Amino acid sequence: MRIRRRVGVAVAGAVILLAGMHGSRALGSDVSHAPGASSQSVEAIARFAKAWADVRSYECVVSIHEVEGSHVQDRVMRVTFEKPYNTRVDILAGEGHGGAIVWRGGDKVRGHEGGFLSAIKVDVDVHDRRVTSLRGATVAEANWGALYDHLTSLRPDSVQAVVLGDTTTLTYAVPDPPGEGNVTKEVLMLGGNSLPIEYDQYIGDELVSHVTTSDVKLNINPPDSTWSI
Repeated sequence: MRIRRRVGVAVAGAVILLAGMHGSRALGSDVSHAPGASSQSVEAIARFAKAWADVRSYECVVSIHEVEGSHVQDRVMRVTFEKPYNTRVDILAGEGHGGAIVWRGGDKVRGHEGGFLSAIKVDVDVHDRRVTSLRGATVAEANWGALYDHLTSLRPDSVQAVVLGDTTTLTYAVPDPPGEGNVTKEVLMLGGNSLPIEYDQYIGDELVSHVTTSDVKLNINPPDSTWSI
């Protein structure tokens, strides 16, 4: 299936079903050392690759601000992920508060709304508008491996890296804006552990998606019940 690469928002979108939810290869692919890439960008992506390879599962809180035309959506979510694909998103604040959705690979997701409708569980297509974000992202993109795969799909010389303290910011032009929701530029910030902490998308000079990650717990052992709704 073809996924529009809106990874940051991907988390954002996790649950429109719940009032509204970039597939990726969750395991990531090999780092490219193609000619033309700056040494800083190649090294940053290589560090990201190593850090991601060492992660088997994680949990984090994700805050998302997303814009589509005159519509704005702000949400806070808890994301639980376990390789290769197990993903659970719980909406903590914003539209769909109390809702949850689970994806375990394939083209279906299972979820429920918040509030008094939480007892009603439904299975829908991963691309169903009820379970995609304001800008069309899917839960299949809601993991760091999707971001890594996206980076390694770009022309190496299109990625610019800036190192400031223990953070590295990667900026790159989107090669196919019409196929990416008209996004023209993306900015990914990696933290001191070389894993994503912030992700922005722009259409021209307009910021259309801002995603931040906090309260990260790596290599946890989610109980099997995590993936049941």
